[in-house]
Amino acid sequence: MKKQSLKILALVMLFTFGISISAYAFTTGYRSFAELAAAEDPSDYTIKTNDIGSDTTILAIHGGGIERGTSELVEALNGYGKYNTYSFEGLKAADNGSLFMKAINFDEPTAVSLVNKSDYTVSVIGAAGDDEVTYIGGQNKLLAELIRLHLTAKGYNVKTLSIPDRIAGVMDSNIVNKNKLFNDSYQLGGVQIAISKGLRDKLATDSGTLNDYSGTINQALSESWPTIVELMKKIDNNKSEGFLNRFNPEKRNFDKKIQKALEKGSKNPKELIEDVKAVSEE
Repeated sequence: MKKQSLKILALVMLFTFGISISAYAFTTGYRSFAELAAAEDPSDYTIKTNDIGSDTTILAIHGGGIERGTSELVEALNGYGKYNTYSFEGLKAADNGSLFMKAINFDEPTAVSLVNKSDYTVSVIGAAGDDEVTYIGGQNKLLAELIRLHLTAKGYNVKTLSIPDRIAGVMDSNIVNKNKLFNDSYQLGGVQIAISKGLRDKLATDSGTLNDYSGTINQALSESWPTIVELMKKIDNNKSEGFLNRFNPEKRNFDKKIQKALEKGSKNPKELIEDVKAVSEE
């Protein structure tokens, strides 16, 4: 009986923690776009795409009424004219949550094609909570940290997610991680930005906050990130030779140096760039 009580308590704690981060943490949703399209009226959703041939794509897979504020942010970033953008938007008068598809199941063909041909990807989704918090995850830890530092410098409350958080965005099946191989070598993955309802509501109604928030992300992507990419290419080009090369030590060496840069604990974007530069020259 005691063991059973502990199990029940553990489940309650897990449920409480998960639901505090994402209202959709336990939502099954549709398992594919084909399943959604077969069940839903086409007039209840729309797909907006702007492919300008950029190396960076920004997604809102739960836009419109599904997770209010996400497509507004992507549209604001689209305004800078530097990124491919994609939004899947719910248009129902109510119950747009019924159009939900998990990021790991999101396979709408236009989105998949856009991500597959992009070097870098960012997905904006929603999280629960009336407070104003940004949760950042995804496989591209370096870009995630860069965006975090830019947002933090502007006074935003940002938390980094990883396993076992349900919206950490680290799974290979997550659409944001299906971009092109970095430097034709290996999968770098993308960044998933989960924004609390409180902040999303503000982004949807306050143009000043929307412009500031989107401008900060744009600065990270268009100003700081290209510098870091060149430094990462330098790390990747420092390839090992000899016997160990047949076991592909390049990826291991690359990951090790990126992790070393992250462990230095940069306090701002400039410091992160300097830390990546330092490890690239070792």
